[in-house]
Amino acid sequence: MLAVLITGPPGAGKSTAANAVHDRLGEAGVANALVEVDELERCYPPRDPRRVLADLAGICASYRADEYELLFVTATVEDDVQRVRLQRAVGVESFLLVRLHAEPAVLRDRIRAREPADWFGLGELLDAATRLAAQLPGLTGVDLVLDSAVSGPIELAERIEDAIARAGTHERGRE
Repeated sequence: MLAVLITGPPGAGKSTAANAVHDRLGEAGVANALVEVDELERCYPPRDPRRVLADLAGICASYRADEYELLFVTATVEDDVQRVRLQRAVGVESFLLVRLHAEPAVLRDRIRAREPADWFGLGELLDAATRLAAQLPGLTGVDLVLDSAVSGPIELAERIEDAIARAGTHERGRE
């Protein structure tokens, strides 16, 4: 199995890009699965990150058991320690790490457009987007960097598909 980990700061378009490439490949008959780590973390109070990783490991093991050859995982990876933990939880050796980038002003505008103005976590999310936009260029192990302010979802999906093809993995359909 090849795992494609799509990361970037909040507002970079991780979900949009992942859904676009997942759907395009599915329509072309390529068996693939998509897990959004944010959805595993969607609770209050926040869960222990170790439990989230354990849940991710279980979900990924299930997809491996079902013999999916391609798995997309979206997550806001803040540093190399977290990247390694996520990769271990996914449980495959073949990885493609895609980092989406956009300028902080773009990230903040996107977040404001999608989140309720009165949401208690909005300020923290806006601050995190700005901080991570500056921090994530230092992330190691990145195979592909895409500017989501310049490229739309279809172009992002095409570029990710090209990177997958260069990695030499993915088969049409699944028996």
